[in-house]
Formats: sequence, structure tokens, C-alpha cells
Amino acid sequence: MEIFPSGRSTFQEFIGLERWVDGDSARVRLRHRPELMNYNDTFHGGVLMSVLDAAMAGAIRAAVPGCSMVTIDMATHFMGATRGELNVVGKVLRRTRTLCFCTAQIFDQGGELIASATGSFKYRPAAAGAVQPTRE
Repeated sequence: MEIFPSGRSTFQEFIGLERWVDGDSARVRLRHRPELMNYNDTFHGGVLMSVLDAAMAGAIRAAVPGCSMVTIDMATHFMGATRGELNVVGKVLRRTRTLCFCTAQIFDQGGELIASATGSFKYRPAAAGAVQPTRE
């Protein structure tokens, strides 16, 4: 089963996210594109939030392949700005039968922390034959 569905026209594909699993973490990379910048020629805050959300959702998919979820809430902290490549790490902090709690961090090309987030996600009903989340 594919952890990161592809071949569909999704927002993540539209903005050019590259996604992969690294152990128990999800990794996301987003390269500079002029249309993703704000008036200061740095990544728009909404783009940063989208990338953080994608990394956390990816971490859930890595922990429970085939799982589907929706974001319940997300707290974001902006600590810097960049126009270069974004490198993001998402991790699962805790899972229950119905919810998953995650964190993600964005680093610029030089390794400086640009933004971080925590979020909670609710599992969606699984398709027939898909893996059901269990409590850890």
C-alpha cells in the first residue's frame, strides 16, 4: 500500500511537495517557487502551515499505513523566514483509538528552525480492508 497517495491532482502535488518516510518520521521538502512567496519574497505563512500539516499527516500515514485522517487543530509558531528550500520533519507524539497527536518542524537550507507546529488529528472511517488504528 502506498503511504503517500499520488497520481491525483492534490494541493500537496500542486505546490510541489516531495514526501518520504525516514524511520518513524515523515520528511517533506519544498523548493522555492515564486508563486509561493509573500510580498517580502519569503515563503507565505499559509504555505508554511500547509507544509507542517502535511508532515504531521505523513507521520500518521507512516505509523499506520492506509490510515486516513482530518486535522482537528494545529498550533503554529513562526520563528523566522526563508525563500530557499524548506526541509520538514513530522513525528507522531501519541496515538489513541480515535486521535493522533503530532509535531513538525521546518528548517531552512542552513538548518535553522523557521517554524514548528503541534496538531491533533481524528481518524476517518477506513475503507474496506484498510488498517484500523490501535492504541499505542
